[in-house]
Amino acid sequence: MNRKATPAEQAVTVVIPTFNRSADLKRALAHLARQTVGAPRVIVVDNSSTDDTPAMIEALAPSWEGRLRYIRREPNGPAAARNTGLAEVATPLVLYLDSDVDLAEDWLERSLAHLSRDPALGAVGGFIVYAFDPGGVNAYGGDLGRMGLAWDVAEGGRVDDSAEPCLRIWINCSAMLARTEAVREAGGFDESFFYGYEDSDLGWRLNLMGHRVAVFPDLKAMHNVALDSGRAHPGIVFHYCKNRLRSLLKNAGGVNLAVMLAAYGTYTVADLLARGPRGAKLRALGWNLAHLRETLALRAATQRLRAVSDAKVFSHGSRRWLPPTPLGGKRRRFAGSARPPTSAGQHPMADDRI
Repeated sequence: MNRKATPAEQAVTVVIPTFNRSADLKRALAHLARQTVGAPRVIVVDNSSTDDTPAMIEALAPSWEGRLRYIRREPNGPAAARNTGLAEVATPLVLYLDSDVDLAEDWLERSLAHLSRDPALGAVGGFIVYAFDPGGVNAYGGDLGRMGLAWDVAEGGRVDDSAEPCLRIWINCSAMLARTEAVREAGGFDESFFYGYEDSDLGWRLNLMGHRVAVFPDLKAMHNVALDSGRAHPGIVFHYCKNRLRSLLKNAGGVNLAVMLAAYGTYTVADLLARGPRGAKLRALGWNLAHLRETLALRAATQRLRAVSDAKVFSHGSRRWLPPTPLGGKRRRFAGSARPPTSAGQHPMADDRI
């Protein structure tokens, strides 16, 4: 007897990038299985985990009755993993979910309702809260500064259930439901980013295409990160600096690009003089110079998709120059125990999605 597809399965495919997060991933899948509209289809894209992730998925697969798919790939960061999953999506909606994020049991039901009420919505998200402090906000959508720096809205604040739905420039892909064709038309995620800014870059492009990107307070997801935010490894600094400049070069409009680049150049010089790791920041500039021709080709493709002005896009943000809460050299998210140190004695990047 054929199993009847759930409403979620008919509409949504969940793409989960993961790396060495077996216990977190198992819990995230359990929350997906308990959704009020039924369990959706799920594609787990594993960036070559060395823990028991493959065995865990194999053990769970029978209970998912064909809805759970596992893809193992060479490690190349969350952006590439998400694109690998996107290529296999056959449903009208795709939910990007990190393997250490647990959705409230009505998350899919509520997010599907929001999208059905407004066909202009391209992507939706909501409050992402900390597991160690469920009243504390990790993100309520994302903002983009006037020289291309991105940050999570309301990070470090308290959850406000009376908050209004808001249009945003981007949504943290820890938990974002989007229209599949909109993401594909936007070109998916930039795989050169490897780590950081891949979600703000996509959100910027979705907005440029005229899609509304919004957050709703009734959508709650819990992020299982440690209390200690940790220090930013030079490798992460390199990718953040590399990616935000490439995103700016691709997405900013003509006159606005000149203004943003001038501001970004001034900021970069001041940042290099003020604090390290200077080598990582200089390598990021060098990378962008070496890949400038490729970036300009992507810029041309992006600008052909443009349906709205930069002024319209940035009206969905605070129009600040810098994040309201400086990081002070710390990471925005903690990855748990690091991998063994390199020959130089430094700990490499460790993230559940890498």
